[in-house]
Amino acid sequence: MAREGSSRVEELNEKLDSTMEKLETLGALVDGSPEYAELAPYLRIAIASLRTAIGLYGAPLKITIGAQKLKSELKSDREALGTES
Repeated sequence: MAREGSSRVEELNEKLDSTMEKLETLGALVDGSPEYAELAPYLRIAIASLRTAIGLYGAPLKITIGAQKLKSELKSDREALGTES
């Protein structure tokens, strides 16, 4: 069950990273297209807000993933040594 939870967190993290990449692409499109010149400031604000929200959510996920991997490695090491506590 712990492994299932770990894979779900990693999947969510990957989706957030993908969303960030899409926001970067959207930002470049808005900045490079004269047809969006009037909307560009508002779109930049919206994109920046979304990036911030994803960053605030994504950073703890990355920490959680690292902690889960470390816990798994420690458990494997203990099992290899024959000590379980």
